[in-house]
Amino acid sequence: MSGIPVKPTSRQEIWTFVRGIRRALGVENDLYFDIIWFIERILPEVFSGFILEICPQEEMGELHGKTVPSENKICIREDVYIGACHGNGRDRLTLAHEIGHFFMHDEGSIEFCQSDPIGKIPCYRNSEWQANVFGGELLAPSYLIDGMSSNEIHKSCAVSLACADSQLRAVEREKIKNSKSA
Repeated sequence: MSGIPVKPTSRQEIWTFVRGIRRALGVENDLYFDIIWFIERILPEVFSGFILEICPQEEMGELHGKTVPSENKICIREDVYIGACHGNGRDRLTLAHEIGHFFMHDEGSIEFCQSDPIGKIPCYRNSEWQANVFGGELLAPSYLIDGMSSNEIHKSCAVSLACADSQLRAVEREKIKNSKSA
């Protein structure tokens, strides 16, 4: 996984942060999260000068989205944005992922850190891993999906089956980790 080194943040810390956002919005107990409402209405209301830029595919190329913290801007490729508007789970996750970068990563969060001998950034210090955890939790909250099947999560949360599976695996890993530390 590519990414840049950022301040270390655990999965639990990210999950707690996302739950706080959902609580503040009054949607803490809702399975479905309206990502379009959030990016179009809430972010501009909360962050003065926030810019959502929908860019043509020719301009973005292979990039589905990008976040430019110094400009208070999220850019989304047009076809991805349209897909998210139509409920495509992968595209919805792209928006949630970019929002994760927006909230968690700016010039001040980038760090130089020690990587392992082959140059890999530890996941908890990897900007892409952190944004993926944020996006998955925003759209399919661990505390609500525990005990559901991947298919139920896919339908109820409007996420891809891959996202649903990933969230369920993360919930199980955290349960195992917590049972060992108890």
